[in-house]
Amino acid sequence: MSVKQDQAALRRLERAWDARGFARRDFLRLAGAGVSLAAIGGLLAACAAAPPPTVAPDAPTSAPSAVPSPSAVPTSAPSASNAQRPAVIATTAPATRTVGTPVRNTARLEYPSGGPFSTIEPVGRSGGSVVEVGFADARTNNPLLTTDLASNYRIGLQYLSLLGLNPDTALPYPELAATVPTRENGGIAADGRTYTFKLRTDIRWSDGTPFTANDVVFTYQTLAKKALVSPRTAEVNDRIASVSNPDDYTVVFRMNKVVAPFLTANCTGAGYGIVPGHILKDVPVDQIKQHPFSAGDPQFSVATGPFQFQEWVKDDHATLVKNATFFRGEPALDRYSFRVVKDSIAVVTSLKTGESDWGQVALSFYDEIAKQGHLATTQYDTYSFEFSGFQLDPERTTIFQDTGVRQALTYALDRESMARAIYGGLATVAQGTAPTLSFAYAPDQLQKIYDYDPKRAEALLEEAGWRKRADGIRAKDGKKLQFTIWTNAGSKSRESLVTVMQQQWKAIGVDATPKTEEWSALLARVTESRDFEMFVIGFAWDVDPDQTQMWSSKSFPPNGFNLGKYANPQVDTLLDRGLTELDPAKRKALYVEMQNILLADVPAIILFFPRGVSAVNKRLHNCKPNAVGLSPRWNTHLWWVADGK
Repeated sequence: MSVKQDQAALRRLERAWDARGFARRDFLRLAGAGVSLAAIGGLLAACAAAPPPTVAPDAPTSAPSAVPSPSAVPTSAPSASNAQRPAVIATTAPATRTVGTPVRNTARLEYPSGGPFSTIEPVGRSGGSVVEVGFADARTNNPLLTTDLASNYRIGLQYLSLLGLNPDTALPYPELAATVPTRENGGIAADGRTYTFKLRTDIRWSDGTPFTANDVVFTYQTLAKKALVSPRTAEVNDRIASVSNPDDYTVVFRMNKVVAPFLTANCTGAGYGIVPGHILKDVPVDQIKQHPFSAGDPQFSVATGPFQFQEWVKDDHATLVKNATFFRGEPALDRYSFRVVKDSIAVVTSLKTGESDWGQVALSFYDEIAKQGHLATTQYDTYSFEFSGFQLDPERTTIFQDTGVRQALTYALDRESMARAIYGGLATVAQGTAPTLSFAYAPDQLQKIYDYDPKRAEALLEEAGWRKRADGIRAKDGKKLQFTIWTNAGSKSRESLVTVMQQQWKAIGVDATPKTEEWSALLARVTESRDFEMFVIGFAWDVDPDQTQMWSSKSFPPNGFNLGKYANPQVDTLLDRGLTELDPAKRKALYVEMQNILLADVPAIILFFPRGVSAVNKRLHNCKPNAVGLSPRWNTHLWWVADGK
């Protein structure tokens, strides 16, 4: 298909979308016929959500303003056609002060209450169950090993962290800790490099064993060991010099350096759930991944959270049952289940039929799901993004070693048309790496913008020595410019995205072959075997703008998320400086400078910043989807179902 034909097809699709003339099956038929459709959204996310903000060592701080400042207004707000859509709840987190601003009122750091997402109804009745639906199954039930959101969501209901993240303010609040460390309460040393946590003394694991500082020390000391093969090992060793427990209910972290987001990086849902030392202390570190605990075996699974493990049938469902001894009070629900379905279409069907109570919905189904009278549909900005990752390890492929090739592939994508056609105005074409909610989002300060420019793309490929052959495909030194793009099966939008990428790259002489596989297999491919040339998935940043885990040369797999093995000493230096800088304006400047280098290097193509769309059955109360931390799951012990079923 030519560029003109491709663009004409996109325009027809856009007009059809606006006229509401296509059913979902029409979109899929068009995609199968070769019409260019685009992406949606899967820490690595098969479906997107958002983790945690900066808490500077001099005092707790507020989160980035979730309603961006005028200089950071998204460039692709909901389209005019959206105004005619059925009434739904359209939300962002409430506006707060900028990260780095000291908060002296430590009452704000107590358990969330009174905000838009933390104002809840009294529990009307007890009993019954809730079903959350998604098309990606978890990969592990072990907090030490989690690399994906599906695992994080399930783990966060069982294994709490020292702190939680307030869904309204994005500030930390105490979970397993009795208080949030501050300068005022003696929890943060004057030099910002020692944190002292006082733990609650009334928490027991669900098997009756007391929760103590030994569990915290065991968790962090285990994470620091490379034999564990955890993606957080590099971060732990870079930041933490030692962790100790002077008594059973005190934990002391001594840092290698000031780490501005240390507190919020250790919140429930951010991958630092505390594991039971009494279960794992005698297991060799290199055998923890294979131990039954990691698979959720009920014999070894205990919880500090509101729910505990019952069963897991891979790629079908997992069931948690209430932890009746939960320290905040016995949960109202008897069970919390995760239903795994084959794709994003099945997610919508499950919600429409009432088989499932809530779930995150692909943006392409927004109109359809919002019309369902029994569902409350919510849309909100997020900290996540869709991206295409390059294999930059020369031992695996040399095709992307030339920066000009990576730039050319970026210029060749008409992301604006893709976003309009498939998102209906519910996503922003990414400029830079900081999502629209981040205080480091600053498209007006970026030096290189990748607007659609196929002529520029072809010129760059010519400059790099890639010449078109008789078959229209470019080659250099006898080697064709061809590669495979992997994405996850089940996300119909991502499947369509790699198809349109293939088409638009073919127009400039590039031969890309899309391939799909189920989520767990794809995740193993990109994080473990690393057998790929290119992939398309999603990622969820923390609320804090630090991006060390993806771009630092210290974060190569298996101890980090720098999946392409990108390395730039300037970026490493800026990331290190940003991590220790406490002034928000200076931090933002550092991250803008970093983004400009990344835009020149293009270690990955950041495609879109999508909004989140969630649907909740109206029988379920106190579930309020948003973009912060564990999203609505932070208060599941207070969820209840009106019919008690």
